[in-house]
Amino acid sequence: MRRTSETLTDFIPNRFRDQVALVVGGAQGIGKAIAVRLAKEGARLVIGDIDRKMMTQTAGEIAADGGSVRTVVCDVRQQRQVNRMVERTIRWHGRIDVLMHIAGVVKPRPFLKIDEKFWDWTIDTNLKGAFLVAHAVLPHMIKQRRGKMVFMASTNSWDAEAELAPYNVSKAGVFLLAKTLAREFGRYGIHSNALGPGFIRTRLSEWCLTHPAFAEKYKNLIPLGRLGEPEDVTGPATFLASRDADYVNGVLLFVDGGQLA
Repeated sequence: MRRTSETLTDFIPNRFRDQVALVVGGAQGIGKAIAVRLAKEGARLVIGDIDRKMMTQTAGEIAADGGSVRTVVCDVRQQRQVNRMVERTIRWHGRIDVLMHIAGVVKPRPFLKIDEKFWDWTIDTNLKGAFLVAHAVLPHMIKQRRGKMVFMASTNSWDAEAELAPYNVSKAGVFLLAKTLAREFGRYGIHSNALGPGFIRTRLSEWCLTHPAFAEKYKNLIPLGRLGEPEDVTGPATFLASRDADYVNGVLLFVDGGQLA
């Protein structure tokens, strides 16, 4: 049975009331699901994404449901755009309490067919982007002496797959970036953690779903017997961003239906 936003009824009202959440990569998929949940739980939301059309649509849905939301077009590979996104968030709201870094890309390609351009595109989006966003947000969190950062890693941070070399490397790097920031900035009251989703049904995973054998392989690897939905990730993500996780720092929390068990 597929889990959808309509079946997800366990929102916690006002959990993030008066908090400002920046969701980078929040236009669709996992990022959209997390943005929707944060807004429903009271956060003042800023979505940054490269896809203007989808971001506008998502923001419209959140606003129509009574949520507070603003948007900024941002390519996380470009430092100038990242800095502009963070500066606008501070200008609008004066602070950033929660950073959700979800932006990422994945495409399969045999290792010997990977060229430098393809490698750089994946690494720059997934890993350099996380670095640039964290680098821009952290001075503001240090100033306010608190903050929750949640980075989107993957089961591939731990268990590599063939034909996904740059993706595997980038996601391992995202996890170690999160751990490094936890060690370096914990003394300022800043928490840095990572999520490790398994196979989640999103636009990025559509290429897998067009190959029945691949999808069937994944289904057999998952003890729960189904593929994940974006809403499956929202609970763990918002937990890490909440006061319930005030003594959780530097972890990689797998959300994979038991795939790595």
